[in-house]
Amino acid sequence: MRLRHDIGGQPAEGTGHREVLDAPDACPLYEVPDATDADIDRAVGLAAEAFRSWRRSTQSERSAVLRGAAARLRERRRELGAALVRETGRVTDLAIGEVDGAARILDQYAQVDLAESGRVVNRASSRVWGVEVAEPLGVAALISAWNVPLQLAAHKVGAALAAGCTAVLKPSPLAAAAVQGLADALYAAGLPRGVLSVLHGGADTARSLLARPEVRVVSFTGGDAAGRDIMAAASDGLKKVVLELGGKSANAVFADAPMDRVVDGLVAGFTRNQGAVCTAATRILIQRRVYDEVVERLSRAVKNLRVGDPYTSGPEIGALRHTELAATMDTVLAGSRLRAGVTVTGGERVEVAGRTGSYRAPALIAAERAADVPLARRELFTPVAVVIPFDDEDELVAAVDDSDYGLAAGLWTGDVERAERIWDRLTVGTVYLNSYHRIDAIPLASGGRRASGFGSEGGRRGVEEFMAPKSIHFPRTGW
Repeated sequence: MRLRHDIGGQPAEGTGHREVLDAPDACPLYEVPDATDADIDRAVGLAAEAFRSWRRSTQSERSAVLRGAAARLRERRRELGAALVRETGRVTDLAIGEVDGAARILDQYAQVDLAESGRVVNRASSRVWGVEVAEPLGVAALISAWNVPLQLAAHKVGAALAAGCTAVLKPSPLAAAAVQGLADALYAAGLPRGVLSVLHGGADTARSLLARPEVRVVSFTGGDAAGRDIMAAASDGLKKVVLELGGKSANAVFADAPMDRVVDGLVAGFTRNQGAVCTAATRILIQRRVYDEVVERLSRAVKNLRVGDPYTSGPEIGALRHTELAATMDTVLAGSRLRAGVTVTGGERVEVAGRTGSYRAPALIAAERAADVPLARRELFTPVAVVIPFDDEDELVAAVDDSDYGLAAGLWTGDVERAERIWDRLTVGTVYLNSYHRIDAIPLASGGRRASGFGSEGGRRGVEEFMAPKSIHFPRTGW
């Protein structure tokens, strides 16, 4: 199958096709094209032209399109879920759940009320009063990742369209087919032609897209090294940039935590989607007096997880996205096993009948200190977690923040006052209490610190990233 670009709602043949393999079998999935300069000029030009009218559409008109697209995604949930299994390797139930999540995200952005945004200032001066409003920035370049492709695209496209921006979306070549379902749903729901385009390609396509002067805002999800490249490319035109980058998220377990929930939450937190989640709970910090007990329970739970064919209903863990991830995981675990005082549980190669992709059991690396395990500071994007003890709150806070990243953290405790003391001190964008990975259930903004990026996705703040304030000053007299 050869993918095509979608330029303003119309399919367009591409050039320079490259073959992409699927995850479950490492077999040909599709051929993905690169966008030419002419493709990019046409998509951006259509978006700039469509912006003139779309920016003046009403709140109810935009919301109707988003809600209609959400309904259409739900109608195709099994079809798009099957495509996501091939693109990501995750098990079928989770893939279908991603389609449902993307629909929910569109519904949430449809509910963000911008009709009464802004404020009136009439008491600050005896001579002047004013109105502060927000308006859409213009054409948005949206560059997304492969790990949760449909939900990431829904976040970016949904927020941009709700704000009144037009957009050009460039998905990852590794997960470029299911995303077309989002564009199809939006256009079927009445999105005007030209408001959204989907262009394929790699880093060169992204850089070329960002070079267009009509592009005024950029939203990127990916690794921190690529995020720096995006910032550099966007700096020429002084474009606004929103970055959602990597993470090495810590979860802290106190002795009074609800242990059954701890074990289930942490295991799912670092193994969900084969560990390919930016907020994966890959650093587990356990209070020393319960350290041995919790490590033993985590190890037992990890060993009981089933790795297998993602197209069937039995396994919790599917295939790693590609062989390079598997090779990196194998190398890291082999090196960890050679370190003194470090214990590794799991991580074995798993043979899955009838499948030829890369399958690995999840792994726990237990160590006395983070310094003993280089992986404690490195994002791996595979189902591997490092487990380290701590003694008191001060040591814990220092350990959580001892990272280049600052995306998320989890706190597990029965003491609400302790939870409040600690969350107030952590420099991360999201904190979960006695649960993990529940952020998509409610429309809250999320973002990162340090190498995890900046800006917000989700909720009203996510929409406002695509808008800019404007102040209008009125003289009280002299009309």
